[in-house]
Amino acid sequence: MNYKKIMILALAGTLACGTVLTGCGAADMEKTVATINGQQISLGVANFMAQYTAVDYDTYYMSYFGQNMWSSDPSGSGETMTDTVKNNTLESLEEFYLLEQHMEDYQVSLTEEELAEIQAAADQFVADNTEEALEKLCDGNVEYVKEFLRLNKIQKKMREAMIADVDREIPDEECAQKTFSYVRVSKTAPGTDTENADELTDEQKAAQAKKKAEQILKDALIGSEEDSLQAAADANDANKSSCAYGTDDLVEETNSTYLELEVLQKAEQLKEGAFEKNLIETEKYFYIIRMDSLFDKEATERERESIIAEREDARYEELLTGFKETADWSINDKVWEPINFDTLYVKAQTQTETTGDTGASEESSASDAETKEDSQK
Repeated sequence: MNYKKIMILALAGTLACGTVLTGCGAADMEKTVATINGQQISLGVANFMAQYTAVDYDTYYMSYFGQNMWSSDPSGSGETMTDTVKNNTLESLEEFYLLEQHMEDYQVSLTEEELAEIQAAADQFVADNTEEALEKLCDGNVEYVKEFLRLNKIQKKMREAMIADVDREIPDEECAQKTFSYVRVSKTAPGTDTENADELTDEQKAAQAKKKAEQILKDALIGSEEDSLQAAADANDANKSSCAYGTDDLVEETNSTYLELEVLQKAEQLKEGAFEKNLIETEKYFYIIRMDSLFDKEATERERESIIAEREDARYEELLTGFKETADWSINDKVWEPINFDTLYVKAQTQTETTGDTGASEESSASDAETKEDSQK
């Protein structure tokens, strides 16, 4: 999970659509939680970043991990979810402030207009949320929200500058993609005799799966429909899918298609529009395949963009790692340790409806606050 992307998008969404957050609690936010090259980082900014992330975790993961989510160790690494969010928050802060300290190296700065937009966005965020939520999120201090937005703006502009010299010229031969359609039948599916499925042996299930796959292949080969493979799949209670692949995918170590290598190798032998006339059997499946395009323009462009994105990410991480290697970074564990996520945040999105031609609007919002302990009663 990319914590920074989730966090930034969540905040941007809040400022754009008026999401209301509710919660409670407060702490002393004036202390220094970390220092980077002598620059002090306030607990208030760190807490805001961590608490805002907790909003999304409460919203999206509580239903999966339950009320004890924050003390759980879902990955089995010995690190609780609380530890994960707090560690990621500090890592992000280290990166953000390092990027700020290297702004002059890339002739990056924030304009007066950008600073004014940040102030307006922070003010709007405060206006959109309850006092209880703001007390927990940012100690009621708009400056912490503004600092977070300022750091994100710097990060965006610095990243653009740091990856500006990346080579984006990708020749077709490096990113060319072929596309084939396939129907896959699992050897462990119940088979046609669903009433007695539990009584079937693995060999019997595989035999039924093969029979089904053979029928699909037969129907597809003799079909007169425009898409005979789709028709054959529909007629035999199966699904047709497609796979785009390139030269790198024909090697086990670089295969990124999630299909078995032998399937790709069979596809590679086909002419455009041709079926593999025999079933392809792998350890778990039977496949029926048809080559659709020997040069899929759309898939090729997606691959080109993917390669460019990988190059950009690699360049950015390379430079950022260099910044970290020479940085003096320290954390005040005693200041950071008390921060927790004991408040259950509830996100309620303000809905606006425009009525008639007058431009009048009606707004409604749900705003509930409760502690996790209360919710367990």
